[in-house]
Amino acid sequence: MHTTSDVQAFVRCAAEYLTEHGTAEARRAFHEDERWRHGPIYLFVERVAPSADEALVYVYPRDPSREGDVWGTYIDAFGTDYYAESFRMLGLVDSGWMYYWSGNPSTGTQQPKSSYLVEVDWDGQRAVVGAGIYAPDLPGTCSSEEVNAADLAAAPSEAKLEAFARCAAMLLEEKGYFAREELETSSRWRDGSSYVFVMDLEGNQVLTGHGLRINGRSLHEFGGTSDPMEQFGGRDMAAVGDAFGEALIYYLGRNPKTGTIQPKVGILKRVVSHGVPLILGAGYALGSELMVSEPTCDENRVSARGIRTRRDLQAFVRCAAEYIELHGEEEAYRAFHNDERWRHDDDLYYVFVNFLAPTPERFISGTAVFPPEPFREGASRELVDNFGTDYYYELHRVLRDVDEGWLHYAFTNFNAGRSEPKSSYVVEVDWNGRRAAVGAGIYLHDLPGTCPSGDGEVYAAALEADPSENRLRDFVRCAAFEVESQGYFAGATLAFDPRWKSDSIYVFGVDMHGNTLFSGDRGGSRSGMRASELSPAGGQDGVSVGDAFGEALLHYTARNPSTNMPERKVTFVKRVMAQGLPILIGSGYYLDGAVSTVPGDGSVSPPPAGRPSGRGRCRRHVGRRRLRLEQRDDYW
Repeated sequence: MHTTSDVQAFVRCAAEYLTEHGTAEARRAFHEDERWRHGPIYLFVERVAPSADEALVYVYPRDPSREGDVWGTYIDAFGTDYYAESFRMLGLVDSGWMYYWSGNPSTGTQQPKSSYLVEVDWDGQRAVVGAGIYAPDLPGTCSSEEVNAADLAAAPSEAKLEAFARCAAMLLEEKGYFAREELETSSRWRDGSSYVFVMDLEGNQVLTGHGLRINGRSLHEFGGTSDPMEQFGGRDMAAVGDAFGEALIYYLGRNPKTGTIQPKVGILKRVVSHGVPLILGAGYALGSELMVSEPTCDENRVSARGIRTRRDLQAFVRCAAEYIELHGEEEAYRAFHNDERWRHDDDLYYVFVNFLAPTPERFISGTAVFPPEPFREGASRELVDNFGTDYYYELHRVLRDVDEGWLHYAFTNFNAGRSEPKSSYVVEVDWNGRRAAVGAGIYLHDLPGTCPSGDGEVYAAALEADPSENRLRDFVRCAAFEVESQGYFAGATLAFDPRWKSDSIYVFGVDMHGNTLFSGDRGGSRSGMRASELSPAGGQDGVSVGDAFGEALLHYTARNPSTNMPERKVTFVKRVMAQGLPILIGSGYYLDGAVSTVPGDGSVSPPPAGRPSGRGRCRRHVGRRRLRLEQRDDYW
C-alpha cells in the first residue's frame, strides 16, 4: 500500500470480508493470508471502548500474545489516549482516520501513523477493523535516514523520487534561499545522478546539486547552454510545474557521475518560498532497464468508475494494455467503447489508443480508439493545446525513452464541457502491427492551474450543496494556494469572499499555538482567540496533528453557524507556509442532525440513524480491485 486511498479501500474490503465470512475465518485470514498481511502492514481488530483499560484486542498479527487481553495505557507523543480518541470519533461516524505516533517495525522508531478504522460487529460486540501507513514525506518525518539521495540512487523508483522532492520542498519552503548551500552541497541531497535543482517561473536556474552546472539566467538542467526548451519540443517545463503543482517528466540529461547523456525521469514540484513561487526538481538516470513504479494490473485491477488517484489510473492503463495483448485489437476496441469496466458513463474516464509517428518531429498523427467521439477514429489530426504543447510530439518524445509514462497537457473535459489541465498515463502497445500507445487521463481540481478559476468546481456553495471528503480536500487545498501566494493578506479574502463562504461552509486559519488568524465564522472564533474548533472537549489536539501530518481529516462536534446548534462536523486541515511561518488552513461541513455533548467525559450521544457509512464501498467504488501488500518504505 502506498497511499491513504489504498489504506481506506483495504480496510473497507477487510470489513466486508469479516461480515461475509465471520470472525473465525477473518481472524485466520488476517493472520495468515498474504492479501491481508505483508511485512509491516497488517490489520487489527479491537473492541470499541472509552479507554485502553477496557479495549479488548481481538486481532493483532504483530504481537498475537496481546489478543484476548485489554491493551492497557496507550498515550502517544501527542498526549492522546488512542482508545479514548477512537471511541470519541466513532460516536460521530462509523469510519474515519486516526492520527497518532506508533513504533514503525521497519525503522524501529516512533513515527506519525495514519490509520483508517471501520466499525464492525465482532460476535455481538462493537469493534473496529483498521490498518495504518507510515509516510516518509510528512512534516513530522522526512528524516535523512529514510529519505536521501544515496537511497534514491541505489534503488530508484518514482515513489522514492516523489518523497525525496517533497522533503526537499519542505526545506526550501521553510528556509527559502538560505537552503541553497544545504541543497547544493549536502550528501543527503546529492548522490550521482540524483540531486536537487530549483528554477524560477521564467526558467532561470536558482540552485543545483549538479557539480558541473552554473546557476544563472540559463536553465542548464534542461539542455546546457542551448535553448532549454529545445529537447521538449518548445514546451516551457517551468510552466508545466507551475500549472500541475507536481509532475513526473522524462528527458535527456548529463549524468554527473559518468559524464554521459542518459534518459532521465524527473519530478517538478511547485514551491512557494517566502511568497515567491519556484519549481523544485530532482530525478535519476535510467539504466538499461526502466524501474517501473507500482502498481501493476495484477495488484490493483481498478475499473473506470473506481479511479480516484493517479496510482489508480496507472493500474487502469496497465490493465488496458494487458487486455489488448490477451484478447486482441478487435475485442479491445469493442470493450473500450462498451464495457463499464473501461468507460465511465459520463466519459470522465475512458481508454484511448493513439498511433505513434515514425520520426521525432512535429507531425499529424491518428487515433485508433476514442470513445467520447468515435468519428475522430481513423483520421489524422494535429493537436496543440493551450499550453502550446504538441500532444503527438510529446507522446512520441516520452515513449522514445521509456515504455510508459506521464503526459501533462490541456484537453477537453467532456464531463465539465471545457478545457482543463489533464495528466494521462500511456503505455506503448502493438495495435494491428502498428506502434501505438494506450492511455487514460485524470482531471484534478486542486491544481495551481485550476484552483484560481473560481468557476464553481471548487466553491463554498458547491461544497455545501454536495458535501464529500474529496470536494472538501479540493476546497481546502485551493484555499491554501491563496495563502501561499498572498500570505496573511489572504485572510480577508478567505473570510469574506463568497467563493470561500456559504452559510455553514467557511475557511479558517490558525497558527501552531492554536490561535485563530482568521475565520469565516463571524459568530465563532475571532482573530487572536484559541481555535477551540481544533481542540474539541475530550478530543485530540488537531493543531498538533495537522502540523505533524501536513494534512488531516478530523471528526468532532462544533457549533453550526447556520443553526447555532452543536453538530457533527467533518473538517480537513492543511499545513502551509505563510511568510516563512507554518499555519493550518481548514474547512469542513456538517453532518445532518445535532448531537448533545455528555457533560464531564467529552463523549457524545449516538448519532442519528443514516450516518455516512464506510461499508459496502469495496466493490461499488473501487471496482474489481485487488490490493497486494508490499514491504516498502516509500509512499505515494
